[in-house]
Amino acid sequence: MSDDSLSSKCELLLKEPEIRFAGFLDMMGNLVVGSFRDDVTPLKNEDERKKMFIEAVLRIRTRQDFNDNLGPVSYAAARRKNVVTFTFPLDDKVLFVSAEPTVDIDKTAYKIMDICSIENN
Repeated sequence: MSDDSLSSKCELLLKEPEIRFAGFLDMMGNLVVGSFRDDVTPLKNEDERKKMFIEAVLRIRTRQDFNDNLGPVSYAAARRKNVVTFTFPLDDKVLFVSAEPTVDIDKTAYKIMDICSIENN
């Protein structure tokens, strides 16, 4: 997928009121495209976000070691006090999304997969 295509997917996600941030990461944890919704104040500074992105990609890559036995991961989510984060493994990218802490995780994950045309493994 081109960066323009990824960027347009992020823009679509950010139209959803429960989505705070949407971005695509490369397999080194670098943000390729993505941003916060305009009215959102980030909870972490840029350096902390970079560390979080690297950790997210490492977790995805580690989970892939179990694909043969358990099947591929469709998405992973973490509910925290102030935010819910989602990661979606794609071919050579990871979609990283943060949402409001009150979201229904499964409902929101399926909405994200639908908006981004991600197949449910």
